[in-house]
Amino acid sequence: DPSILLPINGVVAMLRACLHVAIVIVCRAPLAIAQAWYRQKQHPGQMGDFDPEERAALRQVDPGIEGGASAVGAANTHFGRLVREHGDEPNDATFGEYPSSTWERRAGVKILGTTSLNISGAMVVQTDHGLMPTPLIWFKSAWNLQDRPRRMALMVIEMIEDYRPYLGYLVPKVQPLLREFRTQGLPVFFSNWARRPGDGLYGGLDRAVGFRGMTTATNIQYTFKDGGLFPMHELAPTQEELSAGHFIKSIHLNKFADLDSNGRSILSDKIRALGVDTLVLTGGWTDACIIATAMDAVDAKNLDVVVASDAVGTASSHQRHVLETFAGIFKVDTADAVLSYMQTHRGNTSYILAAKADDIGLVFKYASQGIPRMVMAVQPHAIKLILAAVVAGACMCLLLLRLVGMTSSPQLVQAALLTTGDVCDEQLVIDDQV
Repeated sequence: DPSILLPINGVVAMLRACLHVAIVIVCRAPLAIAQAWYRQKQHPGQMGDFDPEERAALRQVDPGIEGGASAVGAANTHFGRLVREHGDEPNDATFGEYPSSTWERRAGVKILGTTSLNISGAMVVQTDHGLMPTPLIWFKSAWNLQDRPRRMALMVIEMIEDYRPYLGYLVPKVQPLLREFRTQGLPVFFSNWARRPGDGLYGGLDRAVGFRGMTTATNIQYTFKDGGLFPMHELAPTQEELSAGHFIKSIHLNKFADLDSNGRSILSDKIRALGVDTLVLTGGWTDACIIATAMDAVDAKNLDVVVASDAVGTASSHQRHVLETFAGIFKVDTADAVLSYMQTHRGNTSYILAAKADDIGLVFKYASQGIPRMVMAVQPHAIKLILAAVVAGACMCLLLLRLVGMTSSPQLVQAALLTTGDVCDEQLVIDDQV
């Protein structure tokens, strides 16, 4: 009877509506609660929060923001949604406090007094290395390789012949990773340390290391062996990798800082073109190039980084401390663990994705715009003749000055000769480029 069915249908519809509302409330309630910490009060201004326009601008220009127009790494995990959905959950696996029983050993200090002091709002204790906050915390990287499909790349940093005495022992750990990445057709990048004492490419790092130790080859800023800046033959790039522009002649600790002649980051452009979102680092030195590259990749390039702990090395005593200190920024795992992951999931696109087609080609052909065309056109033997004439002329001028009594200062003569030497050094760099 339709007169009976109509009220029943109305009741069913009402029950369905109530169920829908209940589901929405249950599902949305955590998000509503989360608004207290997700939608915090903002204080825009010169010393406060970014305003909406500033945030929008950053998303356009900052290479380290996921999903941004300028992001280097391709990862886009919709992290804001993850924060809203899981922000109320504890993070006991990635953050904690050291118990007092291990505090001294972990910190590498001795506590001189058990009483905590309040200094400007910070609770500290006195140790043999000065004041330190208490309690000490630990934290580690929160992601895992298997969390999502990844486009991965391997980088072999400065495994060069000059460093074989210090880093050669890493070859057996790096080689299997290199073979596996090549087998899967995944990109591999290489870098050397292309610094020479007379290259004229001096900067802050040179001043930090200093200008002594050249004859004894103890100045760590430069390579000295003939052919020492070439890769170890066991880890040399293939001709295909060279042609693809995957070998970087490097003058910076941070491999993203090496630029082409247009001032663009070679590594950034290649990684962006290939759609890479996860970078595996091997090579040396852990406390120099590895840490500098890893930190910039994570902080400013929107990349996840794995440092293969037994496939990176240094000649200093800082290896363990560096890896422990920065385990909260990048993933630290053994080379065998990374290799096992790669082999287990080979061909499975739920874990490992193929790289995108590289449509930018070779990006680091250095232009000669800084060298006058007139000089570039002169043959090397002619340059040597010109240099000889310049030096001879300078010496004649100094001799004439002495003869006419305009100077008798040995210091002035020495300064003039040093200036001539600087000119010669700069010309030798040009001669090499010719």
